[in-house]
Amino acid sequence: MTRRISKRYLKPRWTFLSQTSTGKLQISGWMATELAEKYSTPLYVMVESEIRNRLKRFKKAFPYSRLRPQYASKNNTNLEILKIVREEGFDLDASSVGEIILGLLADFEPSQITFTNLYKTEQDISFAATIGVMAITADSHEELEKLDLVGEKIDKKIKIFIRINPMLELGKYTTKGHQYGIPITFAKKAIDYAIESKHLDLVGFHFHGAYIHSPKVYSMAAKKLLKLASYCKERNVKIKYIDLGGGFPYEHNSKTEFTPEEMGKPFVKTFNRLIKKYELATPILIFEPGKFITANAGIGLVKIISKKIIGRKKIMVTDGSTYGFLPDCIIYNAYYDILPATKMGRRRVHDYTIAGCTCDSIDIIGRKRWLPKLEVGDLLAIMDCGAYSNVMASNFNTLKRAPMIMIKESGAIKKIRRRDRYSEMFAPELDVLKIGDPNELKKYYNLARVNINKLWGVIKKKKKKA
Repeated sequence: MTRRISKRYLKPRWTFLSQTSTGKLQISGWMATELAEKYSTPLYVMVESEIRNRLKRFKKAFPYSRLRPQYASKNNTNLEILKIVREEGFDLDASSVGEIILGLLADFEPSQITFTNLYKTEQDISFAATIGVMAITADSHEELEKLDLVGEKIDKKIKIFIRINPMLELGKYTTKGHQYGIPITFAKKAIDYAIESKHLDLVGFHFHGAYIHSPKVYSMAAKKLLKLASYCKERNVKIKYIDLGGGFPYEHNSKTEFTPEEMGKPFVKTFNRLIKKYELATPILIFEPGKFITANAGIGLVKIISKKIIGRKKIMVTDGSTYGFLPDCIIYNAYYDILPATKMGRRRVHDYTIAGCTCDSIDIIGRKRWLPKLEVGDLLAIMDCGAYSNVMASNFNTLKRAPMIMIKESGAIKKIRRRDRYSEMFAPELDVLKIGDPNELKKYYNLARVNINKLWGVIKKKKKKA
C-alpha cells in the first residue's frame, strides 16, 4: 500500500516520489532502500520521465518557428542522458573536445554540435572544424586570429559564432565583469575582421547566459545581438543563428525565479518585433538549457555511518561527500532538500548538521536540517542534484566516485555509470613514463561516421582475438 505526496517532506515538484504506509521513500515506484542495497551508497538516481518532460516543456514554451534548442552538456554528460536529449530533438552545446566526442558517441551528428568553450587550442579547433561542427565560438579577438590561422592551415572556411558580452545591467545582475565574450564596444571590429577573413564564415552571434534570475536579460541580450546582425546585413552578410545561451533556473529550496512557460510567449513576441524592426531574415534561435533539464530529475542516496552529539549540536556523518558526490555545496554553497528516506512518516524533532565522509572540516552537505530522530544506518535522499554533481565530483581522499542508475519510463532500472576503479584512478601516475600521443584526436576524426554499437562490436572482437 502506498500513500502519495506527504505534506511533511515531499513537495509538488517531485511528482515521481511517494512513500509507503510505513514511511519508506519510493522513487518512481522503487523503494529507495532497495536501490541503495542493490547498488550501494552513495548513489545517483536519475528519473527518465522527468528529463523527457522537461525537454518537452522547454520546446513547447517557445512558439517560435525556427527554435533549435541545445542541451548544455557540461551540466551532466552521461551518455544515456545525451541519447535521451537527442531523441527529444535537442542539439548539443559542447564546452570541450571531450564533450564533442561524447556527443558523437551518443549519435549526434557533428552539425548538431556547437563548440563554445572560452579557450581552445589549435588542435581543438582543427578537430572540431574537420569533423564539421555547426559552429565554433570566437570568444576574443585573439581567438578570431587563432581560428583564422587554423582555417588557413587546414584549408577550410570555419563556421563561427562571435560571442558578445553585451555589458548588461539589470538590478544586481551584470555581465560587465564576466570573462566571456568580446565587449560590445569592440564588436564591430571583430565582425569586420571575420568578414574580411578568407578562412572564417561568420554565421551567428552568441551570448553566455549564466545564473539568470529574470527573463528580461534574454530580451536585452537579443536586442544587442540583432542590432549587430543588422550591421552585418549592411555589409552583405546574413546572420543565420542567434544563440542566447543558458542560465535557465530550476526549482530548488521551494523557489524558482521563472519558468520557460512564463518567459516563452512574451520573449518570442519581443524577438519577432526586433527582427521586424531591423528588417532581418528570420534567424534560427538557440537556447542552451542545462540544469533546468536535469537538476530536478536527480536524487542522491547516502547512508548515515556515524553520529556525533556535541552539546546541543547533532552531526550525522554520511558516506557521501561534498567533494566526491555533491561538490556544489562547497563550490556554490548550494542548498539541497534532504529527505529521511527511511523515516518519511515521522515528524521533525531535531536540528541536524549533515556531514560528508572526507577528511576536511568543510565537508558539510547541509546545516540546520529539521528531521526525525536519525540513527546510524538510516538512508537520506538528497534532492535536485541531477546537474553538475557527478561531472564536478573529484577523487579527493582517493575515494571512488559514485555510480549512477536511471529509472526508465518503462519502470526498469538501468545502470548508466559504474563506480570508479582504483586501477583507472591511479593510471595517470602509473603510466607517467609512457610517451603521450600529441595527435590522439586523429583517431576520433571518423567517429561521426561510425555507429557506436558497431564500434563496441569491433572492440570486443579484438579483445577475443587477443
